[in-house]
Amino acid sequence: MARKFSQVSVEILKILAVMGMFAIAAGSPHFWIKLSRSLRQKNKYLRTNYSQAHISRILSRLKRTQMVVLKKKDGEFIVRISDKGKKRIQQIVIDDLKNKKPKQWDGVWRVVIFDIPEWQRYGRAALRWKMKDLGFYQLQKSVWVFPYDCEKEIELLANFFAVYEYVNFIEAKRISDSEKLKKFFCVS
Repeated sequence: MARKFSQVSVEILKILAVMGMFAIAAGSPHFWIKLSRSLRQKNKYLRTNYSQAHISRILSRLKRTQMVVLKKKDGEFIVRISDKGKKRIQQIVIDDLKNKKPKQWDGVWRVVIFDIPEWQRYGRAALRWKMKDLGFYQLQKSVWVFPYDCEKEIELLANFFAVYEYVNFIEAKRISDSEKLKKFFCVS
């Protein structure tokens, strides 16, 4: 299991992931303070909840844990999220993934089917576990049903677990024994 990150660490990683990279003058002896000031200006959550010194310490720790990369180029320091940091961001997004439940069901069943080879069993098991965690109903071993739109979430999961090519998404108006499904999901 990956080490838990504080909310502010996650926010900083997300900001850097969205920005791509961040450049600041290299001659500054207070590099982390300048960077933290700039990040606080760009993000209301950081600005209202954390001091520059706190953000500086977290940035330094993110560099030490190789979540961000710091390079000097043309008289500037370039800060960007590392491959390790990108993977951590993906993991955070997957862990925080939730299905949005609209007020009214549209009458369409979303069916996820997959035939994932045995050599990809860890990806298959992870996909099953996460779909169960999201509230999907297991109709058969590799067939899962959900009443609300979830195509983007399934695509994200399948890509993250490296099983996308084995997963299919179907929208169906009718499924036999749908009364059991309606009761399970409390929809009508």
